[in-house]
Amino acid sequence: MAPPTKTIRNSSIGHGNDGPCSLPDQLSSCLSINYLPDSILRFIGEYLRKSSRAIMASALSRSACFESDTLDFSDTGRDLAPKLTDSDISNILVSIDAVNALKVLKLIGCTNITGTGLDPLRGSTVLEQIDLSSSDNATIANGEDLFSPNFPWCFTLSEDAVIPILDSIIAEKDRALNHVQLPLVWRKKKSKQLVEFLESYNLVKSSRLCLCVQCDDVVESSVWMNQIIDSSDWGLQSHTCYDCTEHICQECEAGFCQDCRKQFCEDCCTTKICEMCYSAFCSECEDLAVCEVCDNYFCQDCMPVRFCDCCNRDRCVDCMLHWDCSRCGKSNCDDCADEHNVQWCEVCEDEYCNDCRLEDYNNGELDCKGCRGLLLPRIMHEKEALSRENEMLKFVVINALNEISKDPSKAMCIECTDKDVQEDDCIITVAV
Repeated sequence: MAPPTKTIRNSSIGHGNDGPCSLPDQLSSCLSINYLPDSILRFIGEYLRKSSRAIMASALSRSACFESDTLDFSDTGRDLAPKLTDSDISNILVSIDAVNALKVLKLIGCTNITGTGLDPLRGSTVLEQIDLSSSDNATIANGEDLFSPNFPWCFTLSEDAVIPILDSIIAEKDRALNHVQLPLVWRKKKSKQLVEFLESYNLVKSSRLCLCVQCDDVVESSVWMNQIIDSSDWGLQSHTCYDCTEHICQECEAGFCQDCRKQFCEDCCTTKICEMCYSAFCSECEDLAVCEVCDNYFCQDCMPVRFCDCCNRDRCVDCMLHWDCSRCGKSNCDDCADEHNVQWCEVCEDEYCNDCRLEDYNNGELDCKGCRGLLLPRIMHEKEALSRENEMLKFVVINALNEISKDPSKAMCIECTDKDVQEDDCIITVAV
């Protein structure tokens, strides 16, 4: 058998990322993951999400763990992303050589950073998109927030830390930056520093020839970032797809999602438009209701598509009239207008379902004559059903008594097979 030193010397573990190791180092660290070859690290990274690979690259100081041009922290999970600090972000960006390799950076979920950790991206000529919307629920901290138990979660990215980095990127002659997603709290604040950045960004974007990804026409626009002060879209980028960062001309523009406030091209994300308010929503934000009759889409705010609790069908109010119980919320379409549906009383002007009216009737609380009239078909139907049950029960009892009168020994041989027969047998026993 070969001696251990020879086995270690001849193995790939003895040759780390930086070349051959000394024999003591081989003996003490032969099982360390730091001495695994790059091919093994890449193989391990295939089982991890991209953000986890980047964190692994930072922990091991081995860029081979991360071989992607996209870093999205939204896939790290709700527990990990909020715990990342500026130091963590900086180490990750340095370890993956982000300034020369990273094209897309999304800080979604990173609510514990101020932005100083983005300094390794300063002057990048390869970065195409940066999403700074770490949290749309963030607020601008004041003196009281400094002593809040939620500190520092209430803070958002610092404009003083991030905007100079963005300025250094757009100042590069060979810049590749196509899309910037700003935090909601920045767009609400509208600081002088941010206004100046938007003006610079629009200026440098307009200085370049941009072609539409769908029709190949020139995108003629001098306003890439909305600068209308009174607009709710102030600070949002237009004419650019959020997913592929390609440009879209005004004639080919797809719907602008009213929920996530992002724009997409037709190839990246399908948008659906509400037939009532004409608002557009992407497929990832809101599942629009569709009418089974006219096939039109409607958003949750308009809510014209109603579900009938009787026939279990979804139809809009233009295709089918619906009635809602003001007490239990039960809904019925006009096709299901029988004694079980929701009806409006002309006397008391209440709109209840007959289940609620029957409950009040049984409790002696239904005083309205109009409601009693609406409930009458339901009561008559139940009485007819009860009468049929009594007739069936009477028939069973008579037959059983006739059998017993012929042979009294059969009285002890009557067996029950279900609940209804058990009740009949009890009556038969009493009769005997």
